[in-house]
Amino acid sequence: MRETTRRIRASGGQAQPIPVDGVELFALCDGYLNVDMSRFPDVVRGIGDALAAADGQDLDDLAISVNAFLIRTPDRLCLVDAGDGKRRGDQLGQLPLALQRAGHKPEEVTDLLLTHLHGDHAAGLAKDGAPAFPNAKLHVAAEEIAFWRAPEKLDELQSVQLPFAEAALRLYADRLVVIRPGEEVLPGVTVRALPGHTPGQVGFLLGQRDPVLLSADVLHLPALQVQHPEWGFLFDADRAGARAMRQQLLAEAAESGLRLAGAHIPFPGVIRILAGAGGLSFETAGG
Repeated sequence: MRETTRRIRASGGQAQPIPVDGVELFALCDGYLNVDMSRFPDVVRGIGDALAAADGQDLDDLAISVNAFLIRTPDRLCLVDAGDGKRRGDQLGQLPLALQRAGHKPEEVTDLLLTHLHGDHAAGLAKDGAPAFPNAKLHVAAEEIAFWRAPEKLDELQSVQLPFAEAALRLYADRLVVIRPGEEVLPGVTVRALPGHTPGQVGFLLGQRDPVLLSADVLHLPALQVQHPEWGFLFDADRAGARAMRQQLLAEAAESGLRLAGAHIPFPGVIRILAGAGGLSFETAGG
């Protein structure tokens, strides 16, 4: 087992601060997914294997982090995504432990900011058929809600995810807050559209001096996709749109220095994109 894969599999339940001005930000690890390469149908083996090995991973024994993020202000405690819950066993569902290690209980969360409603982001919203965060409002983008409320338009892969979206919207129906790109969802935190993986996927931009974008599922495997953004993920609802979004965001981050914090970037999930003569690369950045 290679170094990065070993580290990912040991990271469940961890919490780590990420430096950013204006708010307190923590990366929380819900656990990891064991993933086979059928989830990355565009990857060219050989080229991909070499890139993975350089990052301490093995495409034949691949683990991917499932991260969430905690934003703390003087009067709000906001959780960005809620993990996968216990539906796949103990390798996931470690978010409550990570939250505890950050000094909090689920009952203290005031706001749930969902990047999108796939199961590995939304299944952890429920516990034993009830809201896992009983005092929190659920913030979801208008386009994301509309996508899941038209199930007749979903393809087979997105239909697999429908129960998690429906459960989230039902359980928090009386505390649902519709958000839109460009809005400041709380002081210092702005909603940003990141469509492609789902039509309504959003991220959350924080900080002024060295900003960080909580960038959801734009990247699933940076070891491969930073150099080859054309290599998509099986569950991208719009594969062409997801590819274009990835290319656009990587170019922006390389030019501006914007840090990207992702749900599936190896924990603590924060990277900086670098441009060089050989193309784009990345480095761990904060956390």
